[in-house]
Amino acid sequence: VHFHGKAKQEIGGRLLVHFYAFLFFQDWHQDLWMKRFVRDHVRYIDDIQCAAARIVTAIRTTKLQPSDHGQFDGFHVRRGDFQYKATRVSAEELVAAAKAEIPKGRTVYIGTDERHKEFFKPLKDHGWKLLFL
Repeated sequence: VHFHGKAKQEIGGRLLVHFYAFLFFQDWHQDLWMKRFVRDHVRYIDDIQCAAARIVTAIRTTKLQPSDHGQFDGFHVRRGDFQYKATRVSAEELVAAAKAEIPKGRTVYIGTDERHKEFFKPLKDHGWKLLFL
């Protein structure tokens, strides 16, 4: 799964980058070996990869409109596992952060542990078509 992040000055750049953006080995042989090792061996197991592929296929074949051209956006909204309540983001904040990037009418898949789906009403009210697993 690739999470695209545009380098915008007001948000400080990408949220997610490759691991090697933060690692530097002075010996270039060691640097190359480590990056190849991670590339070739550190990944999700096949069961997880296949489950994710089935979800994406199901969304693309059953839930999208022809105007979507097989594309959709997604949020992973974690609500129940934070120790500090101040780290939780409201639905209004999600809309404010994403409305410039996700056009109205777009299909948005939401992976979440939030039990009350009415939490996401501001996203629907903004004009996005919401999908949940």
